Amino acid sequence: MKRMKPKDTSREGNGSSPPRFASEAVADFQLPHQVELEVQRELLAQPTLHFASLVVRRISNGVCLQGVLETDDESADICSIAQRVSGVREVLNHLVIAGGRLPPKG
Repeated sequence: MKRMKPKDTSREGNGSSPPRFASEAVADFQLPHQVELEVQRELLAQPTLHFASLVVRRISNGVCLQGVLETDDESADICSIAQRVSGVREVLNHLVIAGGRLPPKG
């Protein structure tokens, strides 16, 4: 077996080795789906908002919101609430607004 010389430890670049972990490759590392979970928590924590369903998906520079919002208050600014979360600059609001509370399923 041939012993590698110190300069032969990497074949890419100037002798630097690739990151061992994904967190080393990204300066602003966040766990997978962390932004989506934080946006979902922020929205569900609002006492005036009631969601029949809520799906938060990551998009470039932000999130896409999908689901059914049960409210009579159409002035709720969902986008600004979602933008409170670090890393969210853009919000695609695809929520359907249902007036009042929906009856329970079943």
